[in-house]
Amino acid sequence: MSEKTKPAAAKNHRTVIRSSRFTPAEWASVQERAEAAGLSPSRYLRHVALGVPLGRRINAEAVLALNRAGVNLNNLVKLSIRNGQPLVAAEVHEVLEQLRDRLRGLL
Repeated sequence: MSEKTKPAAAKNHRTVIRSSRFTPAEWASVQERAEAAGLSPSRYLRHVALGVPLGRRINAEAVLALNRAGVNLNNLVKLSIRNGQPLVAAEVHEVLEQLRDRLRGLL
């Protein structure tokens, strides 16, 4: 099969292997950074070497906790309205909207 007729996936297959040497401390740092970025060490090093943005890793537990806080705030808004406290409801609603904006920014 000639180079022109090979499928696109075969053309992009990584076939070049190069090694690098690290001290144990350096390698531990690479592993920590890769984990924080949600990548394998190999992919992390490739991204950094090629200047590919790493992006932001979303902490699912933090998003869940913020969502629960939003549910509680929403319940507080409803309770304030039912109990005739529109000023409290308005303030809590404002905080709830800020929380929703932050959550949208994370996702």
